[in-house]
Amino acid sequence: MEPLVFEDGDVHMRVDHGIFEVFWRNHIIGSYRVPLSWLKVRAETRKADLTRLHFGSVKELDEPLYASTASSRRMWATVDIPTTDEPRYRAFLTRLADLSDRPVAS
Repeated sequence: MEPLVFEDGDVHMRVDHGIFEVFWRNHIIGSYRVPLSWLKVRAETRKADLTRLHFGSVKELDEPLYASTASSRRMWATVDIPTTDEPRYRAFLTRLADLSDRPVAS
């Protein structure tokens, strides 16, 4: 299977051989890598039309891969995106949830 890749400006996400990686560039280049079955992404709506995506790992393997959150609790990695772009990110992450047989919460 070919790697699945999502690129948007300074954000690059990919899954290859069951490993999820996200790279981002602001003042420095950052990255986070985790098995897809452990991936957890939480979307936090922020001021100024920004959404902050928090990337981490699940405690229970049946947790939703992607969900909204009201908490600003940091996980392993965070990426700020325009809120108008969130549906495209959600669509890619929903595809990953389908691949890993995990739910997506609204």
